[in-house]
Amino acid sequence: MTPSGEAFVLAIDLGTSSCKVDLVSETGAVAGREAQPLTVRLIDGGGAEQDPEGWWAALTGCARRLLKRGLVPPESIIAVCAAAHGLGTVPMDRDGKPLLPAMIWLDARGRDQVRRAVGGFPMIERYQLGKLWRWLRLTGGAPNLSGKDPFGHMLFLQRHRPDVYRATYRFLDVIGYLDFRLTGRMISTFDSAAMSWLTDNRDPQRLAYDPRLARLSGLNLDQQPELVPCTRVLGPLLPEVADDLGLGRQVQVVAGSFDLPAAAIGAGAADLYTGHLSIATSSFLTVHLPFKKTDILHAMASMPCALPDRYLLMAAQEIAGGALTFLRDRLLFPGDDLGSGRPPQDYFDRLNRLAARAPPGSHGVLFLPWLYGERAPVDDPTARGVLFNLSMNTERSDVIRAVLEGVAYNTRWILGPVEKFCGRRLKAIRAAGGGAESELWCQILADVLGRTILQVDGPAHATSRGAAFIALMGLGRLQPSQVSSRVEVRRSFTPNPSARSTYDEAYAVFVDLYRRLRPAFHRMNARLEA
Repeated sequence: MTPSGEAFVLAIDLGTSSCKVDLVSETGAVAGREAQPLTVRLIDGGGAEQDPEGWWAALTGCARRLLKRGLVPPESIIAVCAAAHGLGTVPMDRDGKPLLPAMIWLDARGRDQVRRAVGGFPMIERYQLGKLWRWLRLTGGAPNLSGKDPFGHMLFLQRHRPDVYRATYRFLDVIGYLDFRLTGRMISTFDSAAMSWLTDNRDPQRLAYDPRLARLSGLNLDQQPELVPCTRVLGPLLPEVADDLGLGRQVQVVAGSFDLPAAAIGAGAADLYTGHLSIATSSFLTVHLPFKKTDILHAMASMPCALPDRYLLMAAQEIAGGALTFLRDRLLFPGDDLGSGRPPQDYFDRLNRLAARAPPGSHGVLFLPWLYGERAPVDDPTARGVLFNLSMNTERSDVIRAVLEGVAYNTRWILGPVEKFCGRRLKAIRAAGGGAESELWCQILADVLGRTILQVDGPAHATSRGAAFIALMGLGRLQPSQVSSRVEVRRSFTPNPSARSTYDEAYAVFVDLYRRLRPAFHRMNARLEA
């Protein structure tokens, strides 16, 4: 402990593009951070993989560098807790070794197997009616038809890598793999396990695997890990891990969650009916709710989450901040023979300054952000990105601002079904994630959505702060009702009335473009990877 008695959590935020490790105090203050980039390997046919050993190397490297800085006394660190990107799958053998690279949330190779598993006559929304009823009744949702979840991953391995499937002792998700490396226990947290579509979720405090769901899928429940609440204390760090990091062997590991529920908590949106928008590689609009419910038409459901007595509505947008990374790596600085050079260190700051030069509406340029398909409000793996209405007068600033606005238009498209799902209007939405560091983007979101956007303090730290709060709840040092008071709002952005007509008109065109282009998307991309 520090002289004041303040305790700290070593909080891990393992995202798709980078690993971040923070020291977070009981009050939610971040004493320091270390980060390391991660890479994704894209494979023909819709594959997307990461190396689990790469996750661990990044985690331990960041943690060692952070702790060597001496920011807090080592004895003040009482727990380690991780949040990680969800919907990943790591097949593990009995010796605790990954049999293959991890299939992550972008991996759609199991799409055909999922559609065979869920299909049949009579059919509704591409699901056999009886199967769909069973999944909705027990889980609140159904396997994603794109194959981009553990259900699709496991079916893909069962069909195309039967040797790996048979040799798998446990299928772990990303957070489960990190917890295994920290403690030696193979577990799955309630929120992550729900995405396997093998659990009865009717009581958010008592999830259990259901043999009926296993029979529907043909998957083996014996290969599934032990289920635990996100706030479960798993025990102390493995001695060799504690020694390697320079932590005490008494430091406890709390199970944690996948990144979205953690980010909602870390943004201070733990209370019921509080809206939260996470802007990272992808984007999510979330709301904690007291009920389990499903909206099939808009690919949304409220699912078990990191808080034990409630559900979390999650409406996923496949690409958000990832569109800016796409601009950098594929268009502006690809490193090819044209000699575009290397991106500057302050690349994202420069993008914001350029985008601010363009007016609302980007001189008529529209960006459709579906670079890797879309999940909500339409579940369409064939949708693709579009820059629409370019002219000889279009400036680079117009294109960059159009990217920010395109993500906002898609969020507005999601907002309507979300508010109908909740049964009430969201008056203010807390914004967090790396994208919420941009004041320009927060203002664009306020103008496009017509809602107040609350930029939380330290938005890029929301996920790690949420992991720390989960640990503190597990250790009995924090109650869910205290979370919002520990996350300050940095700035409030209210809608600008002068931009309303411009954005209303552009939004109407945005939605109309999808409806008109949908047949062409399907024709062009149905045989390609999602």
